Amino acid sequence: MRRGRGQILVVAALGIALVIISTQAYVLELNRTTVSSDYGCFSDHVLGIEQGAGHVICASLVNVSLGGASSVLMDNLDRWEAFVSGDHTFGWCDLNATPASQPPYTEGIRLDWGTEGEGVSSACAEFTLNMSGRGLDVDHQFTVNTTTLLSVAGSYVDLGGDAKALTVMVELQVDGGWALAGSITLEYMKSAAWTDPTGLGSYQEQDYGNGTYIYTFTDDVLETVGMDGG
Repeated sequence: MRRGRGQILVVAALGIALVIISTQAYVLELNRTTVSSDYGCFSDHVLGIEQGAGHVICASLVNVSLGGASSVLMDNLDRWEAFVSGDHTFGWCDLNATPASQPPYTEGIRLDWGTEGEGVSSACAEFTLNMSGRGLDVDHQFTVNTTTLLSVAGSYVDLGGDAKALTVMVELQVDGGWALAGSITLEYMKSAAWTDPTGLGSYQEQDYGNGTYIYTFTDDVLETVGMDGG
């Protein structure tokens, strides 16, 4: 598995995440003008803050995965903190975010695509939400972690000479659950060059619909199989 290429698996989430963040901010802004002392909306208000934090984490991870600085996460969290803390619908409000700093995280980000057979993109931060006034006294803590894990396993059967029947299994998980890939580009090493097997007459692929993909083909190869994620 070549370093870094699997990171683009989360690209499709970028546009969606940015739209959701904008929508979340709009909903919270709308609440400021429509809610005064309706405490029945309080739980939804807090949930909206948590969901917005999750979208900020997701969008930041996509940015960093595409080559952005890891400081992007903290910059975006600072903006979300300022936006939420400026909301006094239920009284004084303060949101503080702390990106994960313990290994394997650095500034809340983990990008590990150098391990053979596995790649990880992850972002994590802890949040503390304090609200008081208007009959409320809230100290709420929560953690947001979004992780994409791609696993690749390859095997082959020697058919004699350099001919081999190759099988590659790809599994994709997002936040601990199986996820579907937008697309996967498979390549294998042949004559010291990465080669696309889709032109081979023996090439077959199977999407099991649960984040598991199986690829089989036959060719003359001397080296091990690799793959690119897309």
